[in-house]
Amino acid sequence: MKRLKIAIPNSERLYRGFEWLLGAIEWAYGDTYFTIGTDVVKLVEIKFRDGVNPEEILERLKSLPQTKDVKAFPRNEHYLIYLRASFGPQKEKAERLFELQKKGLVVFESGTFVGGESILSVLCEDGLVGEVVRTFRETYGARVISVEDAESEKSPISKLTKRQAEVLLLAYKSGYFDEPRKVTLRELAEMLNLSPSTVKEHLRKGLKKVLEGIIE
Repeated sequence: MKRLKIAIPNSERLYRGFEWLLGAIEWAYGDTYFTIGTDVVKLVEIKFRDGVNPEEILERLKSLPQTKDVKAFPRNEHYLIYLRASFGPQKEKAERLFELQKKGLVVFESGTFVGGESILSVLCEDGLVGEVVRTFRETYGARVISVEDAESEKSPISKLTKRQAEVLLLAYKSGYFDEPRKVTLRELAEMLNLSPSTVKEHLRKGLKKVLEGIIE
């Protein structure tokens, strides 16, 4: 197995039509995203400019055709924004990436924005490295930062149900396991549109499977 770090340049076209959103933001911190199925989930802490009504921004985001869910959680003087969306205008490009997943194990682990680039971490089988690199270069004009060996043993994550994996991934990415916690169980449940007790049960069962895979 190999782990690739790939840099994708952020073109002006990526933000075209979102000038209203960028103009409403004073600062954004910790922007991260990952995929669940064919959706992309973004988590970012945002401080809106004075005079901006956050509820109006959320309603406008909800009205976008690619948006599946969006929520804002108050933090002191800013918000933690949760956004789940389809790939929308990027659908054709995204489909090329999903086609890779049909050829073998290709996992889009995480992504962050650094400067003018999106840095993506991709885990894939050795035999697919060349095709993964070629697809990203042709589709996004990307460059490869590094290619490293990854643990070849089967990940305990593969033992999880789809829902357990989704709950654990979102909990980890949103800072639920941090000390102190960045999100509460109730906020996590709201992001997933589940009850807190259901999320707690998914976390318990999911963590048990992961630990069994590590300890056994």
